Amino acid sequence: MTASVLLISERPSLRQAVQKALPSFTVSCCRTGEAADTCQNPLVKVVLVDEQLSTVDAIACFEELKKTRPGLMGFLLGSGQGEPPYIAAMESGFSGLLSSPLDPEKLFISVSRAMDSIKLREENTRLRALLPLFGLGEKFLSATSEQEVLAYLLDVVAEQTAADSLSVMLFDEKEGCLRIAASRGMREEIARKIRVQPGDKIAGWVFAERKPVILNRETQKDSPFAALLKRPEIVSAVSFPMTVQENILGVLNVSYTDGNMRFSESSIEMLGILSNQASLALNNVRSIAAIAQKTRLQTLLEQYVAPEVAELMLDSDTGLGTAHGEIREITVMFADIRNFTGMVQLLPLALLHEFLNDFFKMFTETIFQHQGMVDKFMGDAVLALFGAPVELENANRHAAATALAIGEQFVALKKRWQGRDNFFTTIDLGIGLTCGRLFLGNVGSAKRLDYTVLGTEVNIAQRLAAKSTRCQVFITQEVYEDLGKELGQWTDIGKIPLKGVNGEVQAFSSPGVPEQGQ
Repeated sequence: MTASVLLISERPSLRQAVQKALPSFTVSCCRTGEAADTCQNPLVKVVLVDEQLSTVDAIACFEELKKTRPGLMGFLLGSGQGEPPYIAAMESGFSGLLSSPLDPEKLFISVSRAMDSIKLREENTRLRALLPLFGLGEKFLSATSEQEVLAYLLDVVAEQTAADSLSVMLFDEKEGCLRIAASRGMREEIARKIRVQPGDKIAGWVFAERKPVILNRETQKDSPFAALLKRPEIVSAVSFPMTVQENILGVLNVSYTDGNMRFSESSIEMLGILSNQASLALNNVRSIAAIAQKTRLQTLLEQYVAPEVAELMLDSDTGLGTAHGEIREITVMFADIRNFTGMVQLLPLALLHEFLNDFFKMFTETIFQHQGMVDKFMGDAVLALFGAPVELENANRHAAATALAIGEQFVALKKRWQGRDNFFTTIDLGIGLTCGRLFLGNVGSAKRLDYTVLGTEVNIAQRLAAKSTRCQVFITQEVYEDLGKELGQWTDIGKIPLKGVNGEVQAFSSPGVPEQGQ
């Protein structure tokens, strides 16, 4: 039984495009009037609704379907006509809106993630239906931290068994061993010191083999583990593996010193239920924490790089370098606003703040469109990188295309702001590009780090930007040699002296961006 996708559309071209974009899914198509009946098929998990429906509003159509299938997930496919109704679509329950023209890769990723989410949701629903049979499942799954799960596990085991000594050992990946994460009836200073390697001692064997061990005084002399039971006062003990599917998280240890208490096979079954519930809860807590951590990291990264670059960095484990950094071939772009000092002195600070936000927004969005990274804002200036931290084929061309686009957009930005204050007729933008081997990594102290680049090329880019006017882009010869004719004509301006740079630098310039009327 395979989950399927339903497309509600009257456009044959859209039907063909969707089916071509989703080759690994079962895709069925219907018209508006057939949607209600077709959607009753329980195999339909995701609905794609064409915004361009002739007989009914697409959002209203999806809202009607949700009345009988509340868990249905849907995406609105934009028609390309007018402003996409993002807010209305989200409020009606759509999981997303895919703009026209349809991007096959984005559609495939969106549907795949939706199917994964549905599968996870249905699996959780199934578990929630089964766990009440075991009595305590909901309590475990309501835990929000590992310590809360472990504390509840030991409380329940203590109540069910009246054991004298309890402990949960979890595997510590950094140390490569089992450590006691929670305990009862054990001195805390002793618990903190215990380390057990997989395969070593009783708990290590249980962890490695994923099989429980029971030791009762009457039978333990026949057990190969008898010699490993170091505490003679213990008359009965169980070590039980804590597993989730194919993964083992740790070991639950339970023991008696009371001479009349013994463990049986039914004890194994009882501990198995509790261990499984606790393991599921632990896995759930860790998964939620991992998702939250990835979300936080992605949100942070998206302040510096394009969203797709941030996702690539997280998925491919391409982090922000090591603590010591690395030497990389990087293209550097530096841009700063002319007459910024006058802006600070003559403009109201609120107006200046608003303008800078508008400028930096334009600058950042353009950089992200060309897969660059914003290194930092410095008052009226921006430093951007191309080719790092994620490698980029022909970073020089990406950077040059970005710089030319920013020059044009700055002229438009300047024109808009002239209506607010005539002072904006006096501002200009300088842009410089260079490339070379630079240090990339964290610089600073243990309490304050800055992920940035260091090297002569950064200074050269800054000095080139200081030389350019009328939104010209000044580039070094190394950048120039990588550019094609499609990026416009570049003028050889010869070797120029740059402040703070030894020797002269061969430079080329783009044509200035003309103001309206020139």
